[in-house]
Amino acid sequence: MSAVLSWEAVDRRVLAAVVFTDPLGLPVQSRVSVRALTAGVRLFNKRPGDVVIAEVPGLSAYTVFDLPATGLAPALGSIEVVLDVKPADPALGARRVTVKLPRDPDSTKPKPSATPVLVPLFAAPAAIPRGLNAAVRVSLHRADDGRAIEHGLVRLRPDGLPEQYALTDAAGEALFLTAGVPLTSPGAGATVKPDIGGVVDAIVDPALALFHFPGEITSARAAARTRTSGFVDPADLVARLSAKATPTVAVRITSGETSTTHIDWTTS
Repeated sequence: MSAVLSWEAVDRRVLAAVVFTDPLGLPVQSRVSVRALTAGVRLFNKRPGDVVIAEVPGLSAYTVFDLPATGLAPALGSIEVVLDVKPADPALGARRVTVKLPRDPDSTKPKPSATPVLVPLFAAPAAIPRGLNAAVRVSLHRADDGRAIEHGLVRLRPDGLPEQYALTDAAGEALFLTAGVPLTSPGAGATVKPDIGGVVDAIVDPALALFHFPGEITSARAAARTRTSGFVDPADLVARLSAKATPTVAVRITSGETSTTHIDWTTS
């Protein structure tokens, strides 16, 4: 009888795992295309909705499990890996995200490197609210000529719930999906509210946004379907342009229903 030896190569030089979540915070189960804009980065898919950053220039001495000897690796978080992310599910929108490496392997820290980087994917306007989830649909246009704004960032602040983000499509539309409505207040005088209030505003970088007249939207949508790069990083817009956000617009958020509103953006 002959013995067959099986060999398995193990590469410990893994830098980070990235896990994508949907607008309600659940793991994405469908395929997500991820392209690294940072040169020399090697990625591989672990499973649908997950990607692993395996190699980054300058971090060959570093692993997710431990730090190399002093002086052999850059400072924690000093290298930015830029990823363009496009989900296969049309209910989810594309976006850009920046992952800062190396991460700290110290398990006592709040976000040690052995835990995945969670990246939220926003709802696309094609998403359909399910069950008692509430939805808010926002349209974003230029105030001067009425053109639809693609790649604008819209923010929703529901009363008593976390802030949410969405990016506008070629028609200037964005959609939010919200769970947890209606809200209840327990104890003496407890009430159940059929809806809650909130506000929306928008952030637009005219250097990154695309502007479309009504007759251009069909071709703009076709271009968006084939686009695999050139997306917008919402964290970048918030960091740079929050002070230039549009005035807020009040909305009502109702369980099982879709509310609609409109935002006009001015270039000043």
